Amino acid sequence: MKFSPKAIFFDWDHTLWDHDLNANEVIQELLAELSLLDAISHSSAVIWKEFQRINDALWDDYQHGRIDQKTLRDTRFVRFFEVLGIQGDANLFSDLYLERTPRKTNLIPDAFQVIETLSTKYPLYILTNGFDDIQHVKISGVGMTHFFERIITSEVAGCKKPAAQFFEFALNMANCLPSEVVMVGDHPIIDVQAAEALGITAVHLNFRAEEVNAKIQIAQLAELLDLFE
Repeated sequence: MKFSPKAIFFDWDHTLWDHDLNANEVIQELLAELSLLDAISHSSAVIWKEFQRINDALWDDYQHGRIDQKTLRDTRFVRFFEVLGIQGDANLFSDLYLERTPRKTNLIPDAFQVIETLSTKYPLYILTNGFDDIQHVKISGVGMTHFFERIITSEVAGCKKPAAQFFEFALNMANCLPSEVVMVGDHPIIDVQAAEALGITAVHLNFRAEEVNAKIQIAQLAELLDLFE
């Protein structure tokens, strides 16, 4: 079965933009530049694993409304420094991280080519819980802004995925019914289950081969091209 929707919705981080690679690069660069590595006994792999654990937990709290944007930003590197035993200015580290990370340009494999191809046939929209100021920098930095009709962030929508209101806002922007769009994202709950609950066909980009209940799954972005007419 192939789809011919009136519009395609895409998540951004982890779906098109390689958040992990970009964030890891910046963290390693800053630790070296600020002369913090000598005081850390952990390997670069462990350093990244600890950041990922802390960041993922805070983002989960943010996306489910348990904390706000300021708390996420203010807390993330304080906890990171504490866990690794780093003596330094966590606030400075956070500021530099937020300045540099959005300007990194590593994409998920085939992202640019897939979006470029699909944009010639369908209106495309970004649906992201990422912060408005940050996401526009990321998308512009990789030269992809012109492929999308709208970049819909949680700040623009006034709520966050997986809230039904977020998807309803996007549907209104696209002037589409749920049955007329397809959602593509990496998160099985926030992107996929939330979209399916409204009657939107969803494609789970399942890089990690996770055990999930998504009806449509792909392992690589390039597989998307086989799903659309």
